Amino acid sequence: MTYPGEKAFEVFEKKYGADAGTEVMERIADAMWDQKGNDRLIISNIHTINACNHVVDGDIEHAGEWFSFSIESGDRNGTVIHGWGPLDEVSPYKPEPPVIYEMVPRDRDLELRNPSMFRVYLHWRDADWFKEMCRSYNYDRYAQPGGKIEGYYRDKAAKRGLAWTTREDAKERIDAFRSISA
Repeated sequence: MTYPGEKAFEVFEKKYGADAGTEVMERIADAMWDQKGNDRLIISNIHTINACNHVVDGDIEHAGEWFSFSIESGDRNGTVIHGWGPLDEVSPYKPEPPVIYEMVPRDRDLELRNPSMFRVYLHWRDADWFKEMCRSYNYDRYAQPGGKIEGYYRDKAAKRGLAWTTREDAKERIDAFRSISA
């Protein structure tokens, strides 16, 4: 996938050279790590995607010229140049809202085959254990994403006959059940 800022940064590297591009990126990475800039690098925003991935917006001076940037760094996508260009001509990073997950019965036909058991599931949704497990799963997916987290919570849900899905899909399934059982 090519990001718009990557093409603009290639133009910068053609003008100033690959070594200048490396030096500028290292300065931005250091500032991101330290979470502060200096008189030649101004950080306007640091957005934390999760524990290992961040996006920093700001301005940097090179060879007497100022540039604005929006750079992502981490283990998810590596280093991504979301935006690069003349001062104040780069839009800040706008994160997508996180996807929230909830549990639903693994049996996709439970509502039709055994409506009383689906009603039990609806009561479970109000139980503290259910709310805590959903909260924990969503937090862990954010803070430490990966296969071990997914496997742990998938197995934990399966022990209760449940599976993970998006909040929107869970709501759609519940609304459909309520419309036929009303």
